[in-house]
Amino acid sequence: MIVLFCLLPFLAVRAQPVISVLCPPTPVTINGRVVLYYELYVIHGVPTRIEVAGTILDQKEIAGRTKPGDTSVVYMEVALDGPAPDSLIHYVTIQGETIRVAIPVRHTAPIVLSPPLRGGPWAAVREPSWERGHRRVIFTVDGHSRIPGRFAVDFILLDSAGKYARGDEDSIRNWYGYAAEVLAVADGVVVKTRDDFVESPTLSAHPKYPAEQATGNFICLKIGEGRFVFYEHLQPGSIRTRPGQKVKRGQLIARLGFTGQTTGPHLHLHVADSDSPLGAEGLPFVFDRFTVLGGYPDFGVFGKGEWMAGGGVWFGGNILMLML
Repeated sequence: MIVLFCLLPFLAVRAQPVISVLCPPTPVTINGRVVLYYELYVIHGVPTRIEVAGTILDQKEIAGRTKPGDTSVVYMEVALDGPAPDSLIHYVTIQGETIRVAIPVRHTAPIVLSPPLRGGPWAAVREPSWERGHRRVIFTVDGHSRIPGRFAVDFILLDSAGKYARGDEDSIRNWYGYAAEVLAVADGVVVKTRDDFVESPTLSAHPKYPAEQATGNFICLKIGEGRFVFYEHLQPGSIRTRPGQKVKRGQLIARLGFTGQTTGPHLHLHVADSDSPLGAEGLPFVFDRFTVLGGYPDFGVFGKGEWMAGGGVWFGGNILMLML
């Protein structure tokens, strides 16, 4: 028997890219401009060009904003010249092909909070470009990826010379903000607390905690439907509330500490859409009162010298000096 084979070349079929967002952006206003912070999730490819709302990102800039993997994540910050539309139209180029993608925009009233601390000067640290910053740390809980700290702020107290500690900064009790009173930012109900972390007396002896223990001692305060405020890294034994307790705006609820995944005493504050510390999406918020003293455009000099005076807000990274 003679069998004849017809050998055809193998044709690889390239999977089509899929682009989406897991959490639609909510507009925030910074220095009078509407800004949208969100993440593009790209399956089957890495963009080389993105055009949206008059902004064009080239391959180099995209690379600095992208977390590669089976699904590429592109961290987007888009400033608009007018009000936010109902959807943002993106033109995304992947392997020479341009795809048109409409991303919905979530229009909600801003979440208004009162200050979580008194006095100052407090450094309100938020830098969206840091690779391990809150903005770029994705947690997967119950099979869903989320960014609880998308708009998180870390508060560190400085003196008039821009120092965050007196004398030996390895000792946490020398930090100016250590044990500062932490206040309720709105009327609400405490839904969760944790107070079983101990505190290292020095930075150098502080253990390295895994992601699931990042919060340290914390309070979760429900201030509305789908609105939960998280206070993290609290001082052991300082939490003055319990789950189910109602609190009033400005009430003392804990003290600033040094617990969990942190490199120094500070207060971590963020707002999210559920009461899960790591399994919720971070939401934008504003404070009803504060005075901007200046800021640190270059975080490399933070804690080493005085801040740059002035009332401006840096769009890319906000490291501001505030009186609360």
